[in-house]
Amino acid sequence: MALEIIDISIKNFEKIPKPCKYCLYWQTSGPFSPSSISPEMKYKKREWIIRTLDDFGKCGYIILFDGSSVGFVQYAPARFFPRIRDYKSETLDEGAIFIACLYIVERRLRRKGFGSVILKHLIKDLRARGFKAIETFARKKSEENPSGPLEFYLKYGFKIK
Repeated sequence: MALEIIDISIKNFEKIPKPCKYCLYWQTSGPFSPSSISPEMKYKKREWIIRTLDDFGKCGYIILFDGSSVGFVQYAPARFFPRIRDYKSETLDEGAIFIACLYIVERRLRRKGFGSVILKHLIKDLRARGFKAIETFARKKSEENPSGPLEFYLKYGFKIK
């Protein structure tokens, strides 16, 4: 069984797992309905990735397991995610990178270490790029939360703000 992490790019956009390549939750603000998947959403996600790659650089990974897309991570500075302003919380630190999504699509593959591998890979990459802070919104006991469960991040040294 082989686990592979590949950078998001326009060339491999189609490898992004289905729910993730249509999801614009963080790229929008206001009311959002995850059930309204449409080809237009896929186009807008692709355009967001192109802009973010041009303006910021590497902004996510696709997780492959035995050649199949099983997970997705997207991140960038907060300015790339308008939805953050909808949250009633402390503002993100200037210069922090925001993990919008770290999601293992198939339930049967969750809690098997994939999230840990990808988070360690992400932290190492961001440190090498000179970033000092990584933030996200996580929830207690929520496997469906696209950012991942709170306990997961606490285990890797994240703090509650």
